[in-house]
Amino acid sequence: MKPVSKSAELPIVKQALTNTVTRQLAKVEKLTHVLYAGITEFYDTEIDQKYIESSQLDSKILLLSKRDPNSSAIRELTLLKDKLDHAIKPFQQNNRFVLDKIINILINKKNPKRQLEITLGTILLNYPIDKSDAQFSKRVKISETLRPMYQSALLSLLLEKILADGYQFKNAYLKEMLAGYSEWPVDKQSDVLVQLQKLFVEIIHLKEMGLHSPQSQQILARTGQNNLLDIQNRKELLIQSKQCAKEFHHYGIGGLEILPDYSAAKEIAARRLPDRGDDGKLLDKAALKALAEQQSDQVSEQEHKAERLAYMQHNARFSFIKEVMDPKDGKIAEIQALLKVCQVYSSFILSVKTNVDKELHIKAYDMMEQQAQDNKINPYYSAQLLAMMGRFPIGSGVYFTDLRRLNNDYGTIAKAIVIGINPNKADEPIVRRVTTNYKYRIDSNYGTIARTSNLYFPEARVPELFTDKLKVRFQTQFKSADNDLLFSFRANDAFRTLSISETKLW
Repeated sequence: MKPVSKSAELPIVKQALTNTVTRQLAKVEKLTHVLYAGITEFYDTEIDQKYIESSQLDSKILLLSKRDPNSSAIRELTLLKDKLDHAIKPFQQNNRFVLDKIINILINKKNPKRQLEITLGTILLNYPIDKSDAQFSKRVKISETLRPMYQSALLSLLLEKILADGYQFKNAYLKEMLAGYSEWPVDKQSDVLVQLQKLFVEIIHLKEMGLHSPQSQQILARTGQNNLLDIQNRKELLIQSKQCAKEFHHYGIGGLEILPDYSAAKEIAARRLPDRGDDGKLLDKAALKALAEQQSDQVSEQEHKAERLAYMQHNARFSFIKEVMDPKDGKIAEIQALLKVCQVYSSFILSVKTNVDKELHIKAYDMMEQQAQDNKINPYYSAQLLAMMGRFPIGSGVYFTDLRRLNNDYGTIAKAIVIGINPNKADEPIVRRVTTNYKYRIDSNYGTIARTSNLYFPEARVPELFTDKLKVRFQTQFKSADNDLLFSFRANDAFRTLSISETKLW
């Protein structure tokens, strides 16, 4: 294992950060279940129908008000509308509160990029892949909450990478939002990036809600022993989940809380009234009163502008999400392509199939490349994601020959867990070594593993490096339960992960 180059160095992360990440993921998991319960309640109580009926009553009340403002029918319709709104608004506000809380936990300006990386690693470490794992039978349920979290962190990192690469969105809303991004100061870039990440995290969770509607769950219940749907059921699930996600967003979530920016108005209000006029003479009470009224008018005008701007921004954001939930005419093809790349990659990392290739998370690299070549996924987004993640995802494990002891007749083979993104060399991950004799003891050093030392690659297994004695030792110590020889490992196969990730790994 060689030392990490300056370009691949990891920042020093305090222990509190790791603890916080794990606690945050646990909070998000609980909140996600609250949202899943919300979409069931949404259909059980027919919130969408109540919303439509309330909107229709608005029109009737308006029409009657023009004819006879004092009509008794208006009072009756108003009472009926208030009854409907009493059921709708608290439901929307609660869902909006829960969704915003999830978004703010996952994406926070105070949380550095490194925290998103740790999120990816912690999720992979805690995802059951081995049949001997006590939670293996619950893997599908576990995936339901981990999948949107993993995609959120993955997409957030990818957004940062493509913007740094100079990518410009074609979508009008995003184009306006990011106009001049490359020329902005770092603080402004950071603020807007956080807003962009929150926007996409909301979309990811809304789409996930569609899969947890009662209608979609009925289709998912048709899976066979291998947890797979046939082509016809897949198509039906896609249509149904899209429809339910759109309905829940439009009727069940409610709007963002609009907080206008009154900074300009506050600045005007803070101005001290002058004692003298332009001619230097003291102002009388009437003149001072006129100045005060003028300043008050300016404040009101600025507040009005701030409110209008806030509502316009809210409506534009809502319309953008609505368009993503219900795409038409290929106007948001690039957004769909971006989401799809992250969905495909996540499906390899958090697979729900009964029979899982234990090296699937590493083979995902080549499979994604092939899908991009076949234009099944967007080539640019895919290339950027793979360059960012490398061949070995954070939280995966590799076996390697320790070159420092290769001259020894016995030699040694060691384990390491990938702990960071290394965009410079996809095949040389940043890792922390874990001893083979003590599962929970971690070497204090970290570094990169050269391709020629990584037993996953054939060139590291040539007789000159992978001697007969090392082969015997490897088969004795590391042969899998299925009597197979795997030259990489899922870290959670070998370690009960929180004891590592929580206290030492990151």
